[in-house]
Amino acid sequence: MANKLVVKLNNNIIDHVELRQGDMKIGRKSSCDIHLDNLSVSGEHVNIFTIGDDSFIQDLGSTNGTYVNNKKITKHHLKNGDQVAIGKYSLAFVSDVVRESAAFAKTVAITGPAPEAALAPAPAKKTPASPGHAALISLSGAGTPGKRIELVKTVTNLGKAGKRAGAITRTPDGYLLTPGDGEAPKLNGRKLAGKSIKLRNGDIIEVAGTRLQFHLK
Repeated sequence: MANKLVVKLNNNIIDHVELRQGDMKIGRKSSCDIHLDNLSVSGEHVNIFTIGDDSFIQDLGSTNGTYVNNKKITKHHLKNGDQVAIGKYSLAFVSDVVRESAAFAKTVAITGPAPEAALAPAPAKKTPASPGHAALISLSGAGTPGKRIELVKTVTNLGKAGKRAGAITRTPDGYLLTPGDGEAPKLNGRKLAGKSIKLRNGDIIEVAGTRLQFHLK
């Protein structure tokens, strides 16, 4: 089942909104996907991007800010039960996927008594550090919206052919975004200032007119 938001005003539920894949804007403008008609809400207050079972919320420079679980955020990976405050509205994030997984984990824990041999910890094996699997999701621009680019190479160049605007380097400690020779890419709306930055799950990269989201598994 899809993720959804339960919208409340003055502790009264006024709407249930199912989150579709891709972008959904929330704000006071009537053109927003979720319209909150109150002066405490900016015209375009936040954007929610959903890919697969994951939903991410990003403040769009709102006047009064966006809060998740009473903490002001600019960007946040939503989890089941998160409480989002936008002006006078409260939005509860509900993920059926998370809830079903938790129930399954409890069932396994109760019904599976471990054999005695399993109680002894296995000798630790030295394995090379891995940053995990990652991909770029095309949001807008030259790429097809929703297209997934797996980051399997050590270095993935960004930009148009023959003009490297930046690169993503895979290291044991994570994925680094580095500016290239042309116009520097933007990370979450800010231009890179000539140095590499470690990417985090949900980061938004803008390069050569294309908007991408970094997704870490």
